Amino acid sequence: MLNVGDPAPDFSLVANDGKTYTLGQFRGKHHVVLVFYPGDDTPTCTAQLCDYRDGWDEFQKLDAVILGVSTNDMTAHKRFAEKFAFPFPLLEDPNRELCKTYGVLMLGGWLPVANRAVFIIDKQGILRYRHIETIPIFRRSRAELLAELRKIAA
Repeated sequence: MLNVGDPAPDFSLVANDGKTYTLGQFRGKHHVVLVFYPGDDTPTCTAQLCDYRDGWDEFQKLDAVILGVSTNDMTAHKRFAEKFAFPFPLLEDPNRELCKTYGVLMLGGWLPVANRAVFIIDKQGILRYRHIETIPIFRRSRAELLAELRKIAA
């Protein structure tokens, strides 16, 4: 299990925009808000990601990028991202490897989908914030994540 203070494991995944993203590409440049969510275009996931979309400028002012991750396929990601005009990429984790690495598979892996979780990784690649929801209908607010990013920047 990953804990705050641990180096965050790197990854390489394709996103809805067709680009491949790695954690390493942001090292030294941006903090990364890694957002795992169960399903595209579902009520709580939509509310969560729209909240982050609506605060996109605030995240950018704190040198942060957001990367959404779920086990949904690319077709669902593209449709979801276009429908809600997300300014950040949605990464596909088809083999659930990243979900396994970060320990976020729903019900300990009994369900083949990501649980709702947020990790904030600083510019040096160190995990600075970790929250995995125990009940996936709950979510971390934009205000909470921005407050955590401000602590890192201080």
